[in-house]
Amino acid sequence: MYSVTYLSELCIIPLMDWYVIDAVEVAYERTKKCLFEPFDFWKWVKLAIIFMLVGGGSGYGGNSFNSFSNSMDSGYDSGYGSGYNSDYNPLDSIGDTIDSTFSLAVTALIALVLILILFFMYISSVMEFVLVESLVSNSVKFWEYSRRFLGKGLQLFIIKLAALFLSLLVLALLVLPFVVIFGMPSGDFFLLSIIGGMMLVMLLVIIFAIIASILGSFISMSIPVSLYRNVGVLSAIMEVLRKFKLEWQQIIVYWVGRAVLGIIVGIAGFVIIMLALLVTLLPFLIVDGILYLLLSLVMSGLEWIVLAPVALVELILFIIAMALVSMPFKAFLKYHMLSFLEKWYPEAGIPFDTGIGFKAEAATGSLI
Repeated sequence: MYSVTYLSELCIIPLMDWYVIDAVEVAYERTKKCLFEPFDFWKWVKLAIIFMLVGGGSGYGGNSFNSFSNSMDSGYDSGYGSGYNSDYNPLDSIGDTIDSTFSLAVTALIALVLILILFFMYISSVMEFVLVESLVSNSVKFWEYSRRFLGKGLQLFIIKLAALFLSLLVLALLVLPFVVIFGMPSGDFFLLSIIGGMMLVMLLVIIFAIIASILGSFISMSIPVSLYRNVGVLSAIMEVLRKFKLEWQQIIVYWVGRAVLGIIVGIAGFVIIMLALLVTLLPFLIVDGILYLLLSLVMSGLEWIVLAPVALVELILFIIAMALVSMPFKAFLKYHMLSFLEKWYPEAGIPFDTGIGFKAEAATGSLI
């Protein structure tokens, strides 16, 4: 007969309290309290903005110059004597100047794009902390929180840059099989090599996506740990990893549960967004149609001068509307992560009691 201890060891997995499930109702109640009790339009706008900021030759003109040079040589006496070089074209220097200017402009444009990407990566890193503090405290103070978390945002930005560099190295390794395969001479096994290489790349892409999701999960959990334990972001990541070694079962189930929850929330969000899309676009299309008919009677052929600014304003309003509609779903998923972390890693000290004012036990207790 089995002992009581042995039976309890056999039943430890089914009897375990899975925090990822408990966090669903807690996240729902916290989302409802934050966004609807009471409803504050400007709070929605600021949170939507925060979520948006989290998710920032040498042969130039050669033919024309050559033809112009030939015409000069055939019918024009310069009067400079036999020492004059008839092949000289004064426009060549202008073409070289244009080439160099164009190259500098392209280089400056690429540099500007890179600077903007880095800038928005930094803004996104700061907004990660602003978002967590706004949801936990149930008070959105955009500029105050932004100034407060500039330093922690810089730490997260550096970690993101390092992760991006590693990602580029991994992508280079993913491309390498194709380089080798296409460099092979064609033969009887060339098609098989192509198929095998594509399957290998697909497998590596899947592995890369899984690893990236895991790293992103650890980084997301480290943000509130760094915030409320007042430690560096890297130290917070190490604390989360140490906790993972002790209770890895909860995290494994969390990843699976988040994938399922993400699909469910994504489907619900897609349906709501499509309905909002119809509600938003239909009035715009009706107004644009009527405006076009009226302007075509007065400004024949020039009606787009008025319609273009109107369409731009409508596009901005449409983007704002979509951000507002999708924001509650994003807030719910963020609250779910924070509620899970509250149960899994209570040492993080997330101060929900002084902010959102809703305790996790209030929801989990109602399920029993």
